[in-house]
Amino acid sequence: PLFAQVLLRRTDRRPYDPAQSVTVAEAGALRLAAETPGVRFGLAGASSADAPRLAAIRAITKDAWRIELTTGPAILESLRLLRIGSDEIDRYRDGLVADSRMLLVLDRLGMMDRNTAPAPDSIGVRNQIRQFDTATDATPAYLWLVTEGNARPQQVAAGRAYVRANLAGTALGLAMHPVQQALQEYPEVAEPYRAIRALLDAPAPRFTVQMLARLGRLPAGSPAVPPAPRRGLAAHLLA
Repeated sequence: PLFAQVLLRRTDRRPYDPAQSVTVAEAGALRLAAETPGVRFGLAGASSADAPRLAAIRAITKDAWRIELTTGPAILESLRLLRIGSDEIDRYRDGLVADSRMLLVLDRLGMMDRNTAPAPDSIGVRNQIRQFDTATDATPAYLWLVTEGNARPQQVAAGRAYVRANLAGTALGLAMHPVQQALQEYPEVAEPYRAIRALLDAPAPRFTVQMLARLGRLPAGSPAVPPAPRRGLAAHLLA
């Protein structure tokens, strides 16, 4: 039944409707879809009792996002995968898509250096932090997946579990957005890394939080986001 949602599922980074959280029945449906041996499913937001944990997750994810945007090597990883304008999007069909006319003009004028990290107090960085904080404050629920260990089969199993949860959520009219910044392992993000694992009962190195994602509904009348470009099967196969 989930296959019917394959072409409909999206990653939606916009603010959700904070007044429309996930119901207990919907949380159960997501848990059932994600059920995988060795993968622990967690969700906060289906009960008013989850409020303290939700607030803590929001604070940790905000802190980790701020750190990523203001840490040179971390933000450069993203900038080097930024595809600006239809020409680049069509050519690469991967990475981070940006089709803003302003960004395209700045890039064509040589004012978008994707090999130099922006200053932490630059307008662009401040705007991105503000946008993420706005989306985070409007997030009524989060889901996460944890494994004991971090071997490749466990990573793949967790990825498959997330996709099934995402497909089930699509069928229920729910939106999802992975927020992985606090799950990274570079030194600057060590405190959010420790904090999110403690909060989700997944202390390292025994456990690994494989996925943390925003979960909710878009405000009424929100247009659907277009599908992300894909490279096709052949591009993923080794010769």
